[in-house]
This record gives sequence, C-alpha cells and structure tokens, in this order.
Amino acid sequence: MTRAHPLLHLSDLAAVRAVVWAAAVALLGPACNSDDREQFPGSTSGTTEVDPTEVPTFTTAEPMDTTMSEPPTPSPDSCRDGINCVVNCAFMIPSPTPPEYPWQECFFDKCLAELNHVEWLKLFDLTECVVGLCTAAPECIEGDDEKCNLCYLLKLGTANPPPEGCEDQANACK
Repeated sequence: MTRAHPLLHLSDLAAVRAVVWAAAVALLGPACNSDDREQFPGSTSGTTEVDPTEVPTFTTAEPMDTTMSEPPTPSPDSCRDGINCVVNCAFMIPSPTPPEYPWQECFFDKCLAELNHVEWLKLFDLTECVVGLCTAAPECIEGDDEKCNLCYLLKLGTANPPPEGCEDQANACK
C-alpha cells in the first residue's frame, strides 16, 4: 500500500473541500451578473419610459466605437501561478484543520490577489471545466469523497498534459 505525501492530507476532507470552495468563491466573487436589470424610481418593470415629446438628435459626425477598451494592465501572476499557489496552500492545511486556521489568507491574499481580470477569467473557465469533469467521474458519482477531491486537485494542478476534456481551458491558463 502506498502512502500519501505527508503534506497531502486527503483524509481531511474539510481541507480539500476548502480548496474547492475557495476556488469557487474566488472565481464567482468578482463575476458580474448581466441578468440584473436597472431599477429606476417609479418603475416596476425595470425599464424606462420614452418621452414622446423628445426629438432625437442626429449628427453627421463619425460614430464612436464604444466596443474598444484599453488593454488590461499586465498581471504580475498568471492563471497557472494562481492555480499552483492554491494547490500548494491546500497541501499545507493541517489535519485536522482547526476552525481558526486562516486558509483564506493563503488562497486570496497570497495566491489570487495579483491576478488581473483576464487571468481570473482563464482560471474560472478551467475551474468550471474541471468541476464538470470530476463531478461526472465514477469516484464522485459513487460518493468516494477522498478520490473525488483528489480529482479536483490533480486536474487543476496538471498543466502538461492538460486534463482530457479541458485542453483548451488548460492551454489558455498558462
């Protein structure tokens, strides 16, 4: 029988779940919800009424291109840097994990704080793909939490070769 690495406490499911939870919170926290409608005073439908007496202003000037935006500032850390750091944080969580253990500090302050929005989106896409693959895996369907959580960590942490089924997302997350 093989022994797990002493830093990898897969018997402590709370630690591994904390990794998955942290990734989900970290990735969903900054996400925007385009389904939210603006609410205006006096409106119950979320839309504004058009003033029929207002005359539209026409111009012959060149139209403004509002689809272009400034390129994002370069990110000090890449998507892959963030994943590697989070996986290392997960390995360092003690078993059993004391309730006051500051795992969030390692995940958010140390690992993910330096990612720009482009790198966050790459990380989100890869995490979403890996979660989909692992939850459909037999070990997760059968309820083997230890192997299921290991699936999340291994697929997120594997860059070469990329996890089968998530090649595009893993290749984007460099």
